[in-house]
Amino acid sequence: MGDSVQVLIVGDGPVTVALTEMVSVLGWSVTVSLTVPEIGADLDAVVVTSHHEGVDGPVIQAALVAGTAYVGAMGSRRTQTRRREWLTAAGVSSDALEALHAPIGLDIGADQPAEIAVSILAEIIGIRSGRLGEGSVASIGERDGAIHPELAPGEATCPGG
Repeated sequence: MGDSVQVLIVGDGPVTVALTEMVSVLGWSVTVSLTVPEIGADLDAVVVTSHHEGVDGPVIQAALVAGTAYVGAMGSRRTQTRRREWLTAAGVSSDALEALHAPIGLDIGADQPAEIAVSILAEIIGIRSGRLGEGSVASIGERDGAIHPELAPGEATCPGG
């Protein structure tokens, strides 16, 4: 998966603070913006925590057009419907909209800002590793096979020792 992951977080508030801290802990690079920044091809993930009409849609549109590997946005289902309508009217194809993760994060019962950040980052990691997709979300304990199927038996190590 590589170590130089570039994450753009657009918005502010407690979830943004938690995400910023956790992204740094992962050793990834993070940029936080409150406006519509330039979306370059170097971004691995764009996370929209904003709920501002003039920011959300343009950022999501730019990230989808740029082919950003992970584009996700917080908000209620009503907010997501409004955003998708705006994106469709702005010319974003239905295929491109399929790549949008919204509402953002894995359904792990997250409620507090740090928990929400964990669910978002887990989704990003799962998408980047190719382990998330239709019907593939599972607890490690609930799925069959090796924990690290990409490694030969005996090659996996525990980060703590």
